[in-house]
Amino acid sequence: MNADHPVQRPWYKEPWPWVIIAIPAAAVVMGAITFYLAVSNPDYLVVEEDQYLDIKSELRAQNPSKASPVSSTDPETGSEDGEH
Repeated sequence: MNADHPVQRPWYKEPWPWVIIAIPAAAVVMGAITFYLAVSNPDYLVVEEDQYLDIKSELRAQNPSKASPVSSTDPETGSEDGEH
C-alpha cells in the first residue's frame, strides 16, 4: 500500500454501475411483463353477429324510449327547437 497510489476496487464491487445497469434492466423486465399481459388478455373488438344482436337488445332494453337520447328542448323556454 503506497500512499501515492490509492487502491482501486474492481468495477463490480462499486454500487453505481449496478444502479446504472438496474434502471434499463428494470425497464426491460417491465416491458416483458406488459407484453405478456397484453398477449394473454386480448381485447376482442370484433364480435359475432349473435353477440352483436344480444348487446343491441340489451342496450335497447336500457333505453326504452324511441326518442333521441339528445334532447333538443330549449332550457329557457321549455319548447322544442323550431317552436316559439
